[in-house]
Amino acid sequence: MGIVATTLLAEVKECGGMTYAPGRPTPIAGFMVSLHGSERTFPLSAFGHAELSNYMREYANRIDADPRLYYGAWVDEGTVYLDVSMNIADRVEALLMGEFESQKAIYDVATGNVINL
Repeated sequence: MGIVATTLLAEVKECGGMTYAPGRPTPIAGFMVSLHGSERTFPLSAFGHAELSNYMREYANRIDADPRLYYGAWVDEGTVYLDVSMNIADRVEALLMGEFESQKAIYDVATGNVINL
């Protein structure tokens, strides 16, 4: 995880976020829905290799077991949000899943837009 976490950490800090799962391409379509209970937050100033690596280790088995799951990260107002996100092709299903998972929003991968729930 060393080089991978370093690359992902740079992506989070330089691009404001990332989506990743080992051995899978990054989704180019569908909707990302965070799974309730997987969320972690860190101040951007204190977010580093150890925090990302520890999070990835914590959820590695879950990500490996389900091809729809990805590590997700985004930065908003100086806070890094980490989560396990599911890529769902159908918008209606994604909206329902977002409600079920008690999320405030889902992410449209193709357009780059946040859809508030």
